Amino acid sequence: MAPLIDIRGVSKTYATGSFTVRALRDVSITVEPGEFVALVGPSGSGKSTLLHIMGFLDRPDSGEYYFAGHPTASLGEGRLAAIRSRMIGFIFQSFHLLKRTTARDNVLLPMIYTGLGTNGEKAMDCLSLVGLADRVKHKSNELSGGQCQRVAIARALVNDPLVIMADEPTGNLDAGSRHEVMSAIKSLNERGLTVVVVTHDDEVAAMTGRVVRMRDGRIVSDERNPAAAAAAAPAAAAVDLPPARLGFSPPEFMEQLKAAFKAIWSHKTRSALTVLGIFIGVGAIISLMTISEGFMTSLLSGASEDDAKKVWVTPRWQPGKPRRRFTMGEVEALRAKVPLAEKVQPMLHRDLQITVGDRRVDSTVNTHEGFELMDQVPPGGYFQNRAVAGRFFTKAENGSRARVAVINHALAKKLFDTVEAVNAEIKIKGLAFTVVGVTEDHKAEQMFGGQPTAYIPLNTAAKRVFGETRLGYLEVTAPAPDDTREARRQIIEVLREERGLREDAEDDFEVRTFEAQIEMFKNTMGKISLVVYGIAGISLLVGGIGIMNIMLVSVTERTREIGLRKALGARNSDILSQFLIEAVVLCVLGGVLGVGLGYGLAWAAYFFTKVQPALGAGTIAFAFGFSTLIGVSFGFWPAMRAAMLDPIEALRYE
Repeated sequence: MAPLIDIRGVSKTYATGSFTVRALRDVSITVEPGEFVALVGPSGSGKSTLLHIMGFLDRPDSGEYYFAGHPTASLGEGRLAAIRSRMIGFIFQSFHLLKRTTARDNVLLPMIYTGLGTNGEKAMDCLSLVGLADRVKHKSNELSGGQCQRVAIARALVNDPLVIMADEPTGNLDAGSRHEVMSAIKSLNERGLTVVVVTHDDEVAAMTGRVVRMRDGRIVSDERNPAAAAAAAPAAAAVDLPPARLGFSPPEFMEQLKAAFKAIWSHKTRSALTVLGIFIGVGAIISLMTISEGFMTSLLSGASEDDAKKVWVTPRWQPGKPRRRFTMGEVEALRAKVPLAEKVQPMLHRDLQITVGDRRVDSTVNTHEGFELMDQVPPGGYFQNRAVAGRFFTKAENGSRARVAVINHALAKKLFDTVEAVNAEIKIKGLAFTVVGVTEDHKAEQMFGGQPTAYIPLNTAAKRVFGETRLGYLEVTAPAPDDTREARRQIIEVLREERGLREDAEDDFEVRTFEAQIEMFKNTMGKISLVVYGIAGISLLVGGIGIMNIMLVSVTERTREIGLRKALGARNSDILSQFLIEAVVLCVLGGVLGVGLGYGLAWAAYFFTKVQPALGAGTIAFAFGFSTLIGVSFGFWPAMRAAMLDPIEALRYE
């Protein structure tokens, strides 16, 4: 059977600034299965470098390394990580246990990177083997130095490695703990496990079966220790190297989540300040989205089939030209020549002050031609789906230019402190009008507490109030919603004919269907939203920079932890995903809090806008998706820096 470790002519040189250090010089050594080997020498002799090359934490500059008979020079990072995870158990001088983590969870850590799942019973068995069955729930800061090192030994054993590699395992221990730890390591060798230990302590070396002494990067002696009991060599068998892992196992993903929450919770104030920008930015976006969606829902819920049958005709603004208003002759032409025009309602519109006694209210005054029956509730237009107190004025009152009015709730409350205003008297431009009805506020009028509005007969407005017969706009009703597009085409054709427009001349009027009105509103809201989104985007950018900054700090603080995880079998992709998950968790937390803030702001705005916010699944999905995108975008560089750290340099980081 080939040696377990076969190193041939290996050299290693480190560059430190302008200096170079030749750590190893043409070193050759073999280690058979079941041996207990001590690498001994003064500081700087190269013994730790040789151990790191044996354990695949470092690569030689030259020479060959065969592990269990397999050449290793061409193995990729993923394959080397798999070997470290499943075939080698490391014990470090400084223990390198995860902070604020129980002994059991520290022992389970190497299992996570095998891709085979974790086994709590196996971890308990390993802790029992080193005499720590009663300390499984104790955290690393609650254990003595000797107990911490025994936890590290149990961690090295949990994946049933082929070889244990211990780097100065007794260097930081007192005499009593040193003896306990070496007794535990020796017992492992007596069970048939191969052990390579680095030490400068001759007393420790005397407990091994073979002592290899090094100086200035060379092996100066290789001696057997007849006083140490030799381990029984295992039966010869071919050993296959494990393949590189693909993807992430559920235990590994849960470990990454747990590590992320632990890092965030251990720095609560810092984490809270970090997510502040995400919190504010997402909150601003969510508040706008919920308000606009709520308004659209409210607007559409107040619409009916009669609204969908409407077509509105308005004057078009043209640069350098006055708006050309409509005449009653054009109204009659539409009524006569547009087959799909069931009704054509001419409208005048003004913003005027309405008074009652010493009360003055700025209001909107609209007009109507009236209805045939005194008690008829208007079936469409502004008055659709409204409770009416009193009545609406008639066509006869319009013809006689009667001074009657219908007012909405908003105006009634401002003028009379109540909606009971039927038969009361109001004044418009000094003319007295009798209130014959009170209507509910239209959905669109409910924005910002309701728009005070009065409706008076068209002829009364034209002759007595506005002093103008030109109409502001026309409201045309088609037989069915599906007829509005054809009705629109017919209206355009008739008006162009009535106005004598040439074929190449632009329309000096606009004709919009209900669907087009809704689309126009959406476009307007979209433009307003862009401004708010831009402001929120600045906040999110600041938040993203904060995430990047705190993740860089986190990488620096946890450099040794990164080195440990790599030594236990973590791939570069494992480290990358761990820190990306931490960044995403921070951003998603900010996003969750931002959704709450945005929804709260939207409800606060409800008291002013009277628009109930609508928080849909799409809005929530957008918040989480956007937060995740920020976490990935701004966390990628720190995560990549963590992933590319050299395990040896990371473990030595102070």
